[in-house]
Amino acid sequence: MSSARLLTHLVTGAAGQDGILLTRRLLAAGHRVVACVAPGAAPSALLDGAEVVEHDVRDTDAFATLLTRTGADVVHNLAALSSVAASWEDPAASQEINQDAVLGMLDVLRGHDRAVTFVQASSADIVGAGDGPGSTVTEDTPLAPVSPYAEHKAAAHRAVRTARADGHRATNLILFGHTSVLHAPRFVLPRITTQVAQLARAGGDTVWLQAPGVRRDWGAAGDFVRAFALAASATPGDFVIGTGDLHDLREIAGWALARAGVEARVARPEDAPERPHDFDGLRADASRAAGVLGWRPAITLRAEIERMVDIELRRAGTDRTLDDVAEELDAGPRC
Repeated sequence: MSSARLLTHLVTGAAGQDGILLTRRLLAAGHRVVACVAPGAAPSALLDGAEVVEHDVRDTDAFATLLTRTGADVVHNLAALSSVAASWEDPAASQEINQDAVLGMLDVLRGHDRAVTFVQASSADIVGAGDGPGSTVTEDTPLAPVSPYAEHKAAAHRAVRTARADGHRATNLILFGHTSVLHAPRFVLPRITTQVAQLARAGGDTVWLQAPGVRRDWGAAGDFVRAFALAASATPGDFVIGTGDLHDLREIAGWALARAGVEARVARPEDAPERPHDFDGLRADASRAAGVLGWRPAITLRAEIERMVDIELRRAGTDRTLDDVAEELDAGPRC
């Protein structure tokens, strides 16, 4: 256990990939964690050890009550409608969760009777295409959102900056893409690993991908949540969190196939729709995070993809849920 002062951390969006991994990391370090899940969410064994509470992040009054009751020292806001596609389908919900809820929480913190650190899960989507293909994103890259999700995340990002300028301990972590076995299956990297596990079990010769050539700066979620833990006690600021390395989906599928010992091709369905805002080749410059937070990526994307394949192979053809993989979550690549 660290000799650092133990804190009470309030984590919103605790039932998601990042929320679970951050909660487990903070608990392992000896901290108290209040894990907020959406009302009606099924309880997860992966949050054992935390104080799990149902909370709608859009309810500002309930947030104020929760903050007072728990005596939280740090709020990590991970709650989000995180699908860009879903934000086009329901922009009102995206605004309520990704923007208005954040503004409400910051208003509560302004009037709170003691200082609380606020760490916001911002997104690299807020810069749009950056300076074009192959460009590097820093904390000073102009915001240029092109989807409802990105617009609402950008508004929250600006609000956090304003709160910090007003003297509050408010930090933005500008997160590039990151994955783990807990990543929702609608996202592309877990779709790859589950497809490969299915091929290994049932046969087949093709991994189907909508855009096999897309290059992204992706990392391991377990690595990225370490930045939240570090930001809790560091000088507040904006910090880009990413690996700086680019990989395309065809390459990543090749890693997964090799890990599973499967020979198959990677192909794009003929009827796959075009993705108008698939910004190619943006990479992170995490220099400021290294200098201020002491954060550097420590898990390669390939190591994380291989671990995801290993776990999916053990789950394939069984009734094991993700709640059954706690020991495997804690036994994989560490940072």
